[in-house]
Amino acid sequence: MKKQTVVTALIAAGMIAAAGGLAVSSGAQAQVSSEGGPVMVGGDSMHMDELAHTQTLVGRVEVIQDNARLRADKVVITRQPGANGRGFGEVVTIVATGNVYYVTPDSTMKGDQAVYTKATDDMVLTGDVILTQNQNVTTGTRLVYNLTQKTTTFDAGTGRVKAIIYPDKK
Repeated sequence: MKKQTVVTALIAAGMIAAAGGLAVSSGAQAQVSSEGGPVMVGGDSMHMDELAHTQTLVGRVEVIQDNARLRADKVVITRQPGANGRGFGEVVTIVATGNVYYVTPDSTMKGDQAVYTKATDDMVLTGDVILTQNQNVTTGTRLVYNLTQKTTTFDAGTGRVKAIIYPDKK
C-alpha cells in the first residue's frame, strides 16, 4: 500500500474512531456556518489531545459546515469536555493560521489568521485581510464577521480600510 494511502486510511480510521462528536459534530449550533449542523474536518494530519480537548489539523485543512468552508494550513479546534469531563464536547474556538480562506455563499474572506469564538459567534480574520462580495472588494487588517447577525466590521490599524463597491444594476 502506498504511503499516502496508508496515511489517508489512518486519518479516516482516527476520525471514525472519534466520531462521538470529534470529527463530525451533530449539534445544531454554528461553528463556521450560520446554518449550524454537522461539521466535517480534514487535513494531511490530525492530532487529538483528550486532556486539553483539542483537535489539531495540519496541511491542506478544511472545515466544512453546511454551505460554509474554512481552509488553512493549520487549524486548532478547542472543545468543551465531553461526558464525565473526558473526550470532546461542543466547539469553543477554532483557530486557523496560514493561507486562511473563509468562504460563504455571499462572500470570500482571506487573511493570515482566523479565530472563531462560539460564545460570540464571531469569525475574526487578521493580517492582510481581503473581503470579496461579487465584484466588491474591501481590504484592511482586521475583519469581524458575526455568523448569526451576518454583520461585518473592518478596520486597518494605523492604515485605512479601502473598498471598491460596484452599485447593483437595475
